[in-house]
Amino acid sequence: MFFPTLFQLAAKAVAQQIHNDSIPIDFNFDTKSSNEVVRHLLELDPKNIVKLKTHGSQLSRLTELDLSECEIDVEGISNLKKFNLISLEFGDWYHLRTEFPHPTNSSGIDIVSLLERALKSDSQKMMVHLGFTGEMEDLMMGWERNISKLLPSLQSITIIADLIEEQRWFSKFCHTFPNLRVLDISYVESLKGIKHLKNLQKLVMGYELDEDVYGYNELSELKNLRVLDVSGESIEIISSLLQAEVRIENLEFLDCSMTLVEDHELKEFVKCHPKLKTVVAISTECNNSYIPTIDLLNFNSHDSTMKSLKYALSNGRDEPAEACVQFITDKLIKFPKQLIDSEIRELINALSYVLRETEDQSTKHLAIFCFGKSSFFETKRFFNLFWLEIPGIVELIFKSWESFKWSGMKRTAVPFILSVFKRIVEFLRFGRVFQDRLMYSIIEKTIELSCQYPENIRKVTFILIEAHRFMSLEQSTVMCNNKKVMEGLFEYAQIFIKHNTFSNHRIMETIASYLNQASENTLKHLVSNCQAVEKCYEQVMKISSKHSQKNLSQIVLRLMTVINQDDEKALTFMACSILSLLLAKNLTDDRVYVNSIIEEFNNSWVRSNILDCQYTTEVLDAIFTSKHSTDTLIRFGLILMSNFIHAKKFESREYWNWIQTTSAGVQNNEKWTKKTRDSASAVLYEMAMIKKKWWCPLL
Repeated sequence: MFFPTLFQLAAKAVAQQIHNDSIPIDFNFDTKSSNEVVRHLLELDPKNIVKLKTHGSQLSRLTELDLSECEIDVEGISNLKKFNLISLEFGDWYHLRTEFPHPTNSSGIDIVSLLERALKSDSQKMMVHLGFTGEMEDLMMGWERNISKLLPSLQSITIIADLIEEQRWFSKFCHTFPNLRVLDISYVESLKGIKHLKNLQKLVMGYELDEDVYGYNELSELKNLRVLDVSGESIEIISSLLQAEVRIENLEFLDCSMTLVEDHELKEFVKCHPKLKTVVAISTECNNSYIPTIDLLNFNSHDSTMKSLKYALSNGRDEPAEACVQFITDKLIKFPKQLIDSEIRELINALSYVLRETEDQSTKHLAIFCFGKSSFFETKRFFNLFWLEIPGIVELIFKSWESFKWSGMKRTAVPFILSVFKRIVEFLRFGRVFQDRLMYSIIEKTIELSCQYPENIRKVTFILIEAHRFMSLEQSTVMCNNKKVMEGLFEYAQIFIKHNTFSNHRIMETIASYLNQASENTLKHLVSNCQAVEKCYEQVMKISSKHSQKNLSQIVLRLMTVINQDDEKALTFMACSILSLLLAKNLTDDRVYVNSIIEEFNNSWVRSNILDCQYTTEVLDAIFTSKHSTDTLIRFGLILMSNFIHAKKFESREYWNWIQTTSAGVQNNEKWTKKTRDSASAVLYEMAMIKKKWWCPLL
């Protein structure tokens, strides 16, 4: 039921590529394709109206154009003459009033001049539909007469505008366009005169009239009227029609969605119109009504609900569509056990269709809410029914989220998306092995969300830890070399510094595990492009968990395997500072190996320039006050001191004196090796030279 045609899918895909400027068009579209592609283009972004200038030759067969959401400039208006338009809808035109000024109203617009500029002569003769949204008062007096002359073939008009104060306007309008077959109009004070529209087949009235019931009785004279749409919020239109004793002889279709209509009123109206075949009563007091003589679109049954949603979506009815999705959501949250498998499948397919096809963000948000909130989506029944479709559903949910234009709506949807991911990962505990595509997608998207919305730290942490715990060896191997994921993990670890939660060490353990399998190329990327060593340096100074710090030791040791000590002295210096701190705190499992790395650095150290690292004082304090410090560690600390005094000079008299006292203590203590005592002597000598060169009375 909810499957678009191949043509619709192709048109939407082409529109997306044109929107992204990622497809060269070296062919011309036919009329049907031009209309569909342009429609999707403007739905993606109304600013795509400029594409009609750049792709005019390829879309030259365009005949239908809806500008109701676009702000088209004067050049764009003139550009419309390239096309043989037979259907045109305008949106706001206030910005065009300077170019097409109203002769008597400075804030008005000359719509006839505008149409003459926009339409070639053939289009003027063949135009069958015209629509506009805006202030009716902006138009020239007698505009309807002038337009009827300019566009003699008009059969359909849509006017969505503010209230027209002139009471006789609508009657004049009906006399001017006696051949109309379709009329979509709102905010009129009276329907008097509508009886002159003898050929009218479809009438859309979005709002109740402000007058008494006598304005409705002329509807009975419309013998050709087949479709009546009176849907709208908080109006009692059916009651008014019954009071006016309206009898539309050949009426076949009625839409009274979102209106205030009672069950008995609707049944009475149907009784008075024996040719009625279909009534749409979405989100009314008749949600659960049943009338055997007609096809009633409401929420009375599963089939009726599906028909209602399809009708709302295919006709661009956002509010009824949202009401349908809300009803589906309630069923999946409250009564999933009462639904049979075929009904469940159809409901899920309907939600997926909503995410894929509707442009209304509120409706999409509600569908995402349903996926995230209903406990049905954590049951074995769901996974058994939709095992193969789950990867597609996940991608569809995330793609819909990316399409949200409002940051607030994006933020509120994130917890529901993460709930979906969390439930999928939890299902791994039952021994299922996820498809590679699904596993990679969940981790990548969770990482992306974690960095943008850190307030969801608990769900994110659970997903990342449990997914890593249960993934296969092959999946882990692929993931550890996914540079985007690895970068995201390091960024997420930075977020943890502020929260210092009990799960810190689990995230650090996950990173360490990935790095153990990562390729040399991935490690180099993390060191060079992700500032991984710098991030570790900041983390080791701020996190207090011993487990996390031990994992940091493994991470740094792995990263050091790709650091060139000769060319990347600063990184080596920083990495050794981290290791020395962990060694001093006895937070590394392989002390001998770590000690040997620091020893190698000590032996190769030549101070060619001054390296100023943040947190040096904390590292020095740990080294020279720890009972776990080795001779190698003390020597590295002296190298840090040498670097520190050149970088900081006389910034702190107290710390200067501490360095001097500590160095002297090492120099005079034969517990340390000659190399180490010589390093202490070198520090004292450099301090003396600095003091002599930069003499300061405070020192």
